[in-house]
Amino acid sequence: FSAISHDLRTPITRLRLRVELLDDERLQAKFSQDLDELELLVKGALQCVKDTDIHENIEPVDLNQVLEILAEPYLGDGRITVEGRALAPYPGKPLALRRCIGNLIDNAIKYGQRARLRIIDSAEGFVLQVDDQGPGVPQQQMEQVFEPHFRLAGQQQGYGLGLGIARNIAHSHGGEVSLLNLREGGLRVTLHLPRGSD
Repeated sequence: FSAISHDLRTPITRLRLRVELLDDERLQAKFSQDLDELELLVKGALQCVKDTDIHENIEPVDLNQVLEILAEPYLGDGRITVEGRALAPYPGKPLALRRCIGNLIDNAIKYGQRARLRIIDSAEGFVLQVDDQGPGVPQQQMEQVFEPHFRLAGQQQGYGLGLGIARNIAHSHGGEVSLLNLREGGLRVTLHLPRGSD
């Protein structure tokens, strides 16, 4: 598994070189985004094997841009709505944060058909609420869904590694991922990332 993940880096690098030769800048940007995502998946696979953090430096991350990229494929058919904006870049690990938020959005679409994203940002912290229209999670299993490959009864697929990885990434930034069943139905997953006092 580790070797395969490692080998995938070579064709990704080759594809990047080919993308640079494209004349259409918009197409170039889209291909680059997809390649970034592939690279992220490969790093993630290696991370699962090594059970270590993705080695990344902390840098200012434009979370608005991250959300734009992740939501873009679903905006056309109205499966995602986005409300609010990040007020300032967030000092974090760019690929890890993108993976964290991507997992939350993917889960909402996969299990809850739609995702309503709400951003609440302040000097204290960045908060992202992801509401879906799924069946929610039984109260007694709220913590278990963070375990790798845990399955809820009656579901063919588990939540996979998605939520657990998202929570680990949040923890590595001093933050948290929490769940809440909404009264009107659906699940709210909240990502909280604290901002320093500086």
